[in-house]
Parts: sequence; structure tokens; C-alpha cells
Amino acid sequence: MRNPIFFICALMILFTTNICAKVRGEAKLDGLYSTILSEQRELLVHLPNSYGLNSTQRYPVLFLTDGLRNFNHVSGTLDLLNQSHEAQEMIVVAINNTHRTRDLTPTYNESFNQWGISGGADRFLSFIEKELIPHIDKQYRTNNFRVLSGHSLGGLFSIYALHTKPQLFQAYFAFSPSLWWHDGIVVQSAKQFYTNNNNLNRYLYLNLADEDGQMLTSYQEYLTIIEQHKPQGFHYNSDINTRENHSTSAMVGNNIALTNLYRLLQCDSKALAKGIDAIKSCFSELSQRYDAQLQPNYTAYSNAAHAAQKSGATANTIDIYRAAIKQFPYISDAYFRLAYVYHSTNQDEKALETINKALSVSEQENAENNKIKALRDFIVNNSKAAK
Repeated sequence: MRNPIFFICALMILFTTNICAKVRGEAKLDGLYSTILSEQRELLVHLPNSYGLNSTQRYPVLFLTDGLRNFNHVSGTLDLLNQSHEAQEMIVVAINNTHRTRDLTPTYNESFNQWGISGGADRFLSFIEKELIPHIDKQYRTNNFRVLSGHSLGGLFSIYALHTKPQLFQAYFAFSPSLWWHDGIVVQSAKQFYTNNNNLNRYLYLNLADEDGQMLTSYQEYLTIIEQHKPQGFHYNSDINTRENHSTSAMVGNNIALTNLYRLLQCDSKALAKGIDAIKSCFSELSQRYDAQLQPNYTAYSNAAHAAQKSGATANTIDIYRAAIKQFPYISDAYFRLAYVYHSTNQDEKALETINKALSVSEQENAENNKIKALRDFIVNNSKAAK
């Protein structure tokens, strides 16, 4: 018979080991009364991990339709990508449904009355523009860069919003969009929209899963129109993943959409090679292009430092990482990489001091720090400063 005391002790160790664990970021309940819709609208809001660590930083906002369904997986995916610096930190605002079919469809279609009365997309979009966005901008630190994300009828609504209010959001995600709605009425408006907007600095991601029939044909027709009439400055990506189904296309596509958008908002290799001033100039141009308050992100600094290090410019590498630390003192990765450069150039005392700082910051950041501990042990065991 196994010793029950062993199991009790094991459970105590398990729970005490995780007792200090914290959830990254902050989830909040919010809401507002809409005079446009004549109803209360409930919101789920997720603030990024650094929101409480930097009181001056402003953030893009990712608006989700079908909020209750999509909030958790989107917030989790975004935070995972943030930890790898593969997506921009964002405030996530999930709009819970009251009358889903009404809000997400642009026209009344009596054939689908069993889903609820349809055709209220214009009023719902007006609510978002005139009530929801001002509410979010007042309550949270936003930077005027907005993303609208939707799945199925929500994907239809995202594309309809792009056609109707292209100035309202800088990026639009449409997962398995129901472009077949009402004989493909949104597809029919696409050619005129893209032809009339010959300069459109916007991003669109759309995907489809293992779906056929009108879902597939309307999707393909829409892509053909984009390709034939693509405006200057407009960027889009599309995927068909037959290993997924209608229910999972948003979860898989969200990861791709976020990373693609992040890459779009990075500086090119020429700017990175020129250093910090060129990066600031690059983001100033991006801000003007997208009409948002975009600031150089950590990835830009890190990529510039990597370019300098690759060219053998050690002093520039150190200067860039120092500038990154000044700009992002709450990101442990900057200290970690600077410590590595110090150690590789035999500046052992600075390396040890910096890696210890990285470890301390990682705990405040609530970030995985095994690699930091491993580098610290390596520095301690191989540096003269620690002996």
C-alpha cells in the first residue's frame, strides 16, 4: 500500500509551488447603455500584461464580435504571441451578443427569420463608431489603431464594415466569412468599393476551413475581385485550411492574422541597419500612413540590435539594447540579450549585473525565466567577475 503521507506532501508541494503564479494581464467586465440600439451592451475587456507596468504607454484595440465565444482564445493567443514578441500588445474588447443575426447582417433576409430578424449591421456599426469606441478611448489608454475581428456572420460584418467605414479600423479579420449572405450582396459591392478607393492603407485577413458550396464560391469570388482591383497601400492575406472546420477557423486564423499584421507594422532592413533614429522615423511614417499614434515597439529595437551585432558593431549593439531598456524597462528579454553581449565581449561584471536584473524584471513581468536562469548560471560558472 502506498504511503498516504507521500501523496499529501506531494499535493502540498504542488499547490505551494503555484501559489504565487499570476494570470498575465487583467480581464475586466465593462458595459454601456446604447441609445442607438436602445439596450445595454455588455463587454469583456482584457488589458495587456504591460498595461499596469507602464502608465504612459498607449495600445491598439482589438474589437471582437461574438465576444463571449471568442474572448478567451483570442486573449490567450495574443498573450502567447506577446511573450515571443510576435504580435503587438493590444487591449481586447469583446462585444457580447444580444441579437446576433440582427447586428451582424447588412440586409433583411426573410429566408433566415428562424435565426432572428436580420439587417441591423448599419445601426450596430453606428453604435461601435459613436458610442463604443468613444467609451473605450475614454476608459483606457488607446492609440487610435483599431482592429475589427469576426467569425462567420461576424466575418461578414467585418468585411461589410471595411466597405462601409474603411476609416474606422486599420485592420479587419474575417474568419470563415458568410459572404453568401443574401445572394452575395457584400461580394457584389466589392468591385465598386475597391475601384473607388484607389489608395487604401488598410489590412484584411480572411480565411476558410473545410467548407464548400456557397461559402467557398463566394469566398473565391471575393478574392478574385481584390486581386483584380487591389488599391495602392492595401494589404491582405488569405488562407484555406481544409484540416479545420467552420467552428475552429477563427482560433487557427487568429494566430496568423495577428502575426501577419505585426510584420506589416515593422521597419524594413534598411531602417534597422541605420539604428534608432531611422526606427523612430519609420514609425512616424507608419503613424501617418495608418492615422494612429504608433511608437517603436520592442521588436524594432531587438531587430536593430541583432542587425548591428551581425555586422560586428558591438558598441552599436550595446547602445541599442540600452535604449530598448530605457524605453521598455519592464521587458526582461532586453536585459537578457544585453547580458549575453556583455559576456561575449568579456565584460563579465556588467554581464552578471545585467543578467541579475533580467531575472528580477522577469518576476515583475510575470514571464517565463528559465533561459535567464540558465544564462546566469553559465555566466557565473565561466566569468572572472563571479570568481
